Amino acid sequence: MGKVAITINGSEVKNIYPAVTIGVSAAASGDAVILFILPAGLPAFKKGAFAELTKKAKHLPNLLEMMEGLKMLDARLLVCELGLGVHDLKVEDLVEGVEIVGATTFVAEAIGSDLTFSF
Repeated sequence: MGKVAITINGSEVKNIYPAVTIGVSAAASGDAVILFILPAGLPAFKKGAFAELTKKAKHLPNLLEMMEGLKMLDARLLVCELGLGVHDLKVEDLVEGVEIVGATTFVAEAIGSDLTFSF
């Protein structure tokens, strides 16, 4: 078992689906998975946004189901605290299970990752 660190720096289908697909695959393989959502990716993690992204994604799996799989497999969803101010959001506006952290926390958590990805 290894560790996989993924950053998400966009809130479109092209950013979210690859990150979540790799995250689910790694977690299902037994790897520890950390997703770090940067400010540009934060709109995709607002409540209700997964349903909208799924509608836009033709022939791709249901994003909400994939996210539930990530949670069941103990993946961590770290949200950059700067994004809340950038998008005028509060923690309660976001999907359940996210952790609000600074970039230094992500960097510390990502040390020793076997694989890193950025979308």
